[in-house]
Amino acid sequence: MNANESDLNPLHDAFLTSRLDELRGELAHVTAPDALEAQLTAAFRKRHAKARRPALWWMPPLALAATVALVSWMVHVPVIISPEPSIETTIAGDADPGPFLALRPLERIALEPGVTVVATEFPRALLADWGLPVSPERAGEPVRAEMLYSAQGEPLAVRLLD
Repeated sequence: MNANESDLNPLHDAFLTSRLDELRGELAHVTAPDALEAQLTAAFRKRHAKARRPALWWMPPLALAATVALVSWMVHVPVIISPEPSIETTIAGDADPGPFLALRPLERIALEPGVTVVATEFPRALLADWGLPVSPERAGEPVRAEMLYSAQGEPLAVRLLD
């Protein structure tokens, strides 16, 4: 049997074709009432006009706010500029001069608003008064140092350079 051949009787086929033609002709004259079409269109627009918000609608505004906060923080953070090297450190090279030795409590030094570093020399014997070991042969030699002074002129710390 061929796939193009109809299983129907030719008379039956002609009958179905004529009935379908009649149905097609009758349906061509049938239309929905205008009021019904307008009502369905309005209901469709009403239902789809208020589209649901996406589940994570708050993410883009939050990301924008976080970005603005981060950028403004980066712009307003003070930039720490390292002090220019003093004459003594330029002559001695880029070697680290070492830490300061506190002459006052560290809490007091940390709270001091304006401090000044002053290069100075003093007799090596003064180190013995502070409890540091000093060779008796070198007690008369001067010691180069940097002193950390408060805004009122009180010595807070000392750093020995040699």
